[in-house]
Amino acid sequence: MARHTAIGAAVLLTACASTPAWAQCDMDEDDRAWLAQALETWRGAEPRWLGLAPQPLPTVAAVDSQCTYLLLRGEIEGMTAEPHSGVATLPDGAEVPLGPISFASGEGGYFAMSLPSVWRAAGVSSEVGLERMMNGVLLHEMMHIRQTELANQALTGKSSAVGVSDDELTDDIVQDRFGGDAEYVAAWSRERDALFASAGATDDSRARDLAGEALAMMRSRRASWFTGEKAGFAVMDDVFLTMEGMGQWLIYQYFLSPEGGGHASSDALRAVRRNGRWWSQDEGLALILVVDRLLPDWQQRAFRDPDWRAERLLAAAVGE
Repeated sequence: MARHTAIGAAVLLTACASTPAWAQCDMDEDDRAWLAQALETWRGAEPRWLGLAPQPLPTVAAVDSQCTYLLLRGEIEGMTAEPHSGVATLPDGAEVPLGPISFASGEGGYFAMSLPSVWRAAGVSSEVGLERMMNGVLLHEMMHIRQTELANQALTGKSSAVGVSDDELTDDIVQDRFGGDAEYVAAWSRERDALFASAGATDDSRARDLAGEALAMMRSRRASWFTGEKAGFAVMDDVFLTMEGMGQWLIYQYFLSPEGGGHASSDALRAVRRNGRWWSQDEGLALILVVDRLLPDWQQRAFRDPDWRAERLLAAAVGE
């Protein structure tokens, strides 16, 4: 399952054609320091928040205004570089216009991200600080590398069955297909709000009750809209709520930590949600917050078996 997602608007930054190639590829010291620190943050996040044994990093493609740098297994020492002219070529041959990008490619097994100098030049900023925000984005996308195999097992055959092409298959597919149905949006919104209410409840008993209500709403929504020729959307909904929810939850954990700024829970939540524009990220975050509160060691289930996805995790959290 290939996924190329641009974060923010793509901004074309062309390199000077008269500059010798050898002189173009000299990564800025601040960019280099950020990249080393961000990759180290991921290495620490695996055992600390996900309970996973560290694995070798994938190939990392880091992009600045002049060059694409390839880091085999995420190692900065020994990285190679190739000049570009405003369009970066990635390890699988894909080409992307230069701008604030970050994505994991499941098929190619690599991670691509433009460096802070590019994001800053594009005018990107964040209330938590640009570099910390970018650390969060990197954590989110790097985790997708760890999730890809399980997601592919669950999704095999489901997209074609509902007429979704490979190019259309992103974590926003349910929002894209059902976002124009006001009744669906209302049902989904109630479900999401119940999950956030559960995550913020004053005690676990109340949290479990609200989570049970949200689970019933989820099942009712899927039974009403994901039937017949649209039945395959139920699995896609479940997979992307899980993947995006875990990615957003990891950013939230980072923002709470001292190295992520030690933000209060409400401030960290606001920074991660970004106004809740993207459905799978927003509801997924709420769901994983609930699961994390009520189901110890949920991470081991989610990374072990493709059937341990959003609905099953939530059902276990409420005691089914």
